[in-house]
Amino acid sequence: MNDIERRIQRLLNPWKTRIAQWFRRSGGTADLRHEATARAQRAATAVKDLRDSDAAKRAQTALQELRESEAAKRAGTALNDLRDSDAAKRAASALADLRQRDAVRKAEESAKRALHDLRSGRGNGSAS
Repeated sequence: MNDIERRIQRLLNPWKTRIAQWFRRSGGTADLRHEATARAQRAATAVKDLRDSDAAKRAQTALQELRESEAAKRAGTALNDLRDSDAAKRAASALADLRQRDAVRKAEESAKRALHDLRSGRGNGSAS
């Protein structure tokens, strides 16, 4: 072990000791697992109680009735007809053409680079 490694060890040893003491006081991983299991069981019970409540049952019934209503069926049919229309197909084609233009691709690449720079901490607010 060289001198630098000894210095690093000397700096880290007090921290390692404190962490080990805290871990022993907290009961170690068994207590943490037990606490996590208990919390998960309480959460599961709360969800089950919510699902079994009268309000949840009423909401579920109302949603089912809404899905089966004539208005919902007409809206679904109208939406499908709109998707299949010539106007929708032309709009989709125009959007695809727009996305293929060089200016749009360059703007996307520039935005990706800027986002990457911001995430990596190199973003300084100036344009490149």
